[in-house]
Amino acid sequence: MTAFLLVIACAKLPETHHGLAYDGLDKALAAGFVLSPSVVVADQPAPPLPPPHAPTEIEKHLLEGDAHLAPPTVLDPANPEIAAYLRNDFVGILRFGGGLVRMGETALEVRARLVEFHQGEELRKQGTAWLDAVVASLLGAGLSPVAVRDADAPPVNRANARGANELDGRDNVNLPRVTISPAAMAPAAEGPPYAVVPYLRAYYAHNGGWFIGQEWGCSGGARVEAMLVVYDRRTGQPAWWQVATGRHVEEMKAQPSRAQLDQYLLYAEAQVEESFERGFLR
Repeated sequence: MTAFLLVIACAKLPETHHGLAYDGLDKALAAGFVLSPSVVVADQPAPPLPPPHAPTEIEKHLLEGDAHLAPPTVLDPANPEIAAYLRNDFVGILRFGGGLVRMGETALEVRARLVEFHQGEELRKQGTAWLDAVVASLLGAGLSPVAVRDADAPPVNRANARGANELDGRDNVNLPRVTISPAAMAPAAEGPPYAVVPYLRAYYAHNGGWFIGQEWGCSGGARVEAMLVVYDRRTGQPAWWQVATGRHVEEMKAQPSRAQLDQYLLYAEAQVEESFERGFLR
């Protein structure tokens, strides 16, 4: 990565929370609830992604001068790990290399030539353990679940975020942006009236490179996105929910060490925790 990379470090992202404020939520949960361990969004069913396209004529000409370089990584969504990356649901370490290429059927968008995926299982354990602890802290001593068990958590709803975002071009996320929200779960006539389900969507760190659709690329950093949902089990509908995102990009740091990558994740985690505390406890 070179000195012309433009980044915004530790930018605050808008909060998204819906439903009852904490006073109402507190009284509702006191009636009893089931607590689910954190659900990894990448493990859930998701809409299919289009297969990788053959190089267009324009792409062929753009790549002709790079014949001496390694061919670009094929981002085939038939591979679950790559599909998670394309959807921004990835958990793990991303390694970019080989400079950039411009590819795409509709718009020629910049992306890293080479993309590698590492430590998925390790960060999956770390990320879900972290989110479980965050939710336990939010609930506090005054609210105890009737049971802690796997809930029948439905796959998330997805919607394209139309238009442009002020961080597009340098943010550590692939374009197009897709927002998530909770879908309804199967109603339950018996048992606790509520279920609390945490979703872990993204939990990754990366070196400097180009996510899909960037103009300038970004330095090394990390991104964490989570959603906390309180379901009314009698209706199956969400009674309250919030999405929180944390991001950190370390300006001009192209190749962070392992310790630095972990620190970036800690910075992103802290932003998510702060957002949840404001939304859940207000």
